[in-house]
Amino acid sequence: MKLTAKDKNLIEEAKRIIVKSNPVKLIGTGDVGAALITSKGNIYRGVCIGFYCGIDSCGEYQAIGAMISNGEKGIKSIVAVWFDEKTKKYRVIPPCGKCREMIKQACRKNINAEVIISGTKKVKLKELLPHSWGGTLEK
Repeated sequence: MKLTAKDKNLIEEAKRIIVKSNPVKLIGTGDVGAALITSKGNIYRGVCIGFYCGIDSCGEYQAIGAMISNGEKGIKSIVAVWFDEKTKKYRVIPPCGKCREMIKQACRKNINAEVIISGTKKVKLKELLPHSWGGTLEK
């Protein structure tokens, strides 16, 4: 699927959260930003957090955590953006396997969430998880 103006705005939201987290100056933190739009139309953002002790979390995890902290679980669209410090350029990246599973497990309907995987393309989560198991964390 081609990107819409709303998708491009979501990419900009992910870039802004990277810039906003920059003053923290932690190694392995803040070079990936994520943004999502919920089924209710709210936007949540997060940045990757990495520590040498092995405790780390992707930007998508942080955005999903913010969404859940605000009483929502349905994702309409999600994107992750990486900032390459060497080239000073941003690049949309697809979610890792852990993030794909987290998106799905947060809500059954998220299997149809739109995942922006490049600067020009998005797919449904079910295309990234074609043979996923059926479980979610929903009660």
